[in-house]
Amino acid sequence: MGSPFALRNTITSGIVSSAQRGSQELGLSNSNMDYIQTDATIDVSGFSIYDGEVIGINTMKVTAGISFAIPSDRVKLFLNQAAKKKTSKVGDLSVKPRYIGVMMLTLTPSIIAELKMRDSSFPNVNHGILIHKVIPSSPASRAGMLPGDIVLEINGVMVNTSEEIYKAVRSSDTINMVVQRGNQLYKLQVTPEYIE
Repeated sequence: MGSPFALRNTITSGIVSSAQRGSQELGLSNSNMDYIQTDATIDVSGFSIYDGEVIGINTMKVTAGISFAIPSDRVKLFLNQAAKKKTSKVGDLSVKPRYIGVMMLTLTPSIIAELKMRDSSFPNVNHGILIHKVIPSSPASRAGMLPGDIVLEINGVMVNTSEEIYKAVRSSDTINMVVQRGNQLYKLQVTPEYIE
């Protein structure tokens, strides 16, 4: 239940297809995180409530009918750890983290099959990383990357998981990507930037 786009009293089914969708299965870098997969329609953000309690924070919408939420117990753990770090002394941070400004999802065979079932125009791929959000004015945006692009290669090597993109962002000053957009292949060059 909610009020998306200022429409009051909206109700969707919000069926939970999995309460423990592993991050490795989704190709995300945090290998010990389980996500809640739901078909609830979400816009920018939100949360799920059961019996008056928050059970998950919506974090990723892949397409209509496929969304993921972080379980609330993991959010509490993160907030507690962040509070502890804030009160402790800051050590020497010699390595700054870098970013390219995308949200992405590893395309497993089951996710590809589900996306093709929901959208017959989904590209005919058997691997890759789906870019489902590009942050405006980010390195990826400036390089011409668009939501819906599928990254097939990085620096001349075929990619199968989003962890490979994370590694390239950490270790490469320039990333040459081959992406599929619809039925076309494009070569993009992305330069990771340091997080301020």
